[in-house]
Amino acid sequence: MAKVELPDEFREQTRLAWARYLDFLNPFRPELHRYCRRLTGDLWEAEDLVQDTLVRGFASLGVVHRTIENPRGYLVRIASNLWIDAQRRRGVEAGALATAAAQEAERSKTASPDHTTDLRDAGAALMQLLSPRQRAAVLMKDVFDMSLAETAEALGTSVGAVKAALPRGRSRLEESGDAAIPSRPVPDPAVVDRFVACMIAADLPGLLETMADTGVIETVGSLLEVGRDQFSAKGSWLWQSVHVHPEMDESVRPPRWRTERGDFRGEPVMLSFTPFQGEEWLASITRFETGDGRVTRVRAYYFCPETMREVADELGARAGHVLYRFPFEAVRAAGGDDAGD
Repeated sequence: MAKVELPDEFREQTRLAWARYLDFLNPFRPELHRYCRRLTGDLWEAEDLVQDTLVRGFASLGVVHRTIENPRGYLVRIASNLWIDAQRRRGVEAGALATAAAQEAERSKTASPDHTTDLRDAGAALMQLLSPRQRAAVLMKDVFDMSLAETAEALGTSVGAVKAALPRGRSRLEESGDAAIPSRPVPDPAVVDRFVACMIAADLPGLLETMADTGVIETVGSLLEVGRDQFSAKGSWLWQSVHVHPEMDESVRPPRWRTERGDFRGEPVMLSFTPFQGEEWLASITRFETGDGRVTRVRAYYFCPETMREVADELGARAGHVLYRFPFEAVRAAGGDDAGD
């Protein structure tokens, strides 16, 4: 197959359209995050769901042949369907794992009959406990104050079904609270320590050494770099993280951040602070995935205001970022390098 490159012009047009799309949705983002936060019960799961919803909504615009009269409802419907589908997959996977474990126990004859039954029951319970549509219906009604008809349309069901789901869903939501199982394992603290130490020292070769060749670097909702060729290039996220841009106008150039190793809910993270009005404000929290002694994924959350505020509140800091995306138009107008936005 002949090698075909995606034209830069096409990519630039798409990026501009994405920026316009995000700007248009700014008024709906806080409510969308609040909805996803209650739906998932986990801070990081909620931000993932918000980002997946935005991407799916953006992609769907190209095949929607009617006017979207209710953008908020459009996003809520997408978020609900994505979450319900994910819950179904998790239930099926849990059931399959429990069945496989029970079968293995029977084959090895090392487990008691009661233990084997418990495994099967656990898988079945996980598939049935969450009642995704009930939870979604309650949150649409109670968080977004959507009508029964709007809720039914978003969930693809009837008004009668929504009415029936609401009391059961409210009760289940109260019972389950915000408990959720983390979706990612805790990274190796020693690997995170090495990465943060290199970042503080502005040691670009050291940072590159900590990264796996197939690693991924992501500024959530704004940047994605995959593989060593991308994240080691000039203008990449790592490159910009250790370089100052004297050619940029001071009104655009961000102040140098102070970075430190931190812990958030038992997870080793990188915290970055920026000076503002005589104080230090939390500018970013960066999370990691590790494997074989190296960083396999970096995720920086500084264009996620709702998530940043929750983190800052828990850490007793102030959140400094309020933007949902990188202002690359302003940077370009000032003559700066926006390759890593």
